[in-house]
Amino acid sequence: MSSVLMRRRALVGAGVAALLAAAYGCSRRDDGPVEGASRLRIATPLVPHAGLIHLAAARGLFHEQGLAATLLPHTFGKAALADLLRGNADLAVAADVPVVVEVLKGAGLSIVASVANASNELAVLGRVDRGIRAPGDLRGRRLGVSLGTSGEYFLWAFLVRHRIAPQSVQLVDLAPAQLIESLRSGQVDGIAAWQPVRHDAERAFGDAIVSLHAPDAYVQSYVLVGMGDFVQARQQEMRRLLHALMAAEAAARADPRQAKGVLAGLFKLSPETLDPSWQDLTLEVEQNQAQLVTLEDVATWAMARGYAPPQTMPNFLSHLALDPLLAVGPERVTVVR
Repeated sequence: MSSVLMRRRALVGAGVAALLAAAYGCSRRDDGPVEGASRLRIATPLVPHAGLIHLAAARGLFHEQGLAATLLPHTFGKAALADLLRGNADLAVAADVPVVVEVLKGAGLSIVASVANASNELAVLGRVDRGIRAPGDLRGRRLGVSLGTSGEYFLWAFLVRHRIAPQSVQLVDLAPAQLIESLRSGQVDGIAAWQPVRHDAERAFGDAIVSLHAPDAYVQSYVLVGMGDFVQARQQEMRRLLHALMAAEAAARADPRQAKGVLAGLFKLSPETLDPSWQDLTLEVEQNQAQLVTLEDVATWAMARGYAPPQTMPNFLSHLALDPLLAVGPERVTVVR
């Protein structure tokens, strides 16, 4: 592994907010003083899936909507969601899996909108010298994954898709920043990884690893979420926030190269490292029916995994804050209600 890559992973792995803020220029500070502006603290992972939030902040779009938004940086969505649940943030951006797990535990979360989705960015990466060349070779192996995240849910869906009993593999819980090193050291035989970790591993190991895919096994969604009482009480701010994100979406669609360059700069990544994520990612503000079905599928899995006690399937429709998006972009809401 290159020294540059190892330094970057060491920085992220430290998990120290001050270091992350230094790496991400505009984090932990407001867009700028706005007289009478509504202040919002948004726990935001430093990943392309949260691209619309980062682009809106970088382009001053929150400011234009009368919002003083402070982005609180995190390494991945599950950590951002934890910040929200601790009361340190007003909103968070996270993948749908940890959101479902917390809802099952009783958290009164409301999804304001989905802000990104991807169906082909997650992969299982296996060491060839451990005999892994095809999905069936994973049986009996130690696989590194961040438990309770979209990475674990993808791994389960991948195994089921390839008719491999999930209990036939041994899962090793690792933070995203530990995945590559665990594969290099031989602690695990393979890992389940999202971008840009997947690209970094593929680049670092080359032909020494195999990338195994299941493009349609799981469409990963990243959502903007808040506590239900807060979202309900701040409807005007939620509408302004969505206006800003829709403007960021339009700008990214009009000039994707420029948008990708901005994100690469913010994340301290080369354009080449960011490109695989960008190709598999759709940045779009929406509330769709397919996402509601996925939330229920994830809930069934989460209860089976023991992340929450067995219970009647929650009514996830009640956890979708549809009114703000219906007010500013009704065509973007396809949820049956």
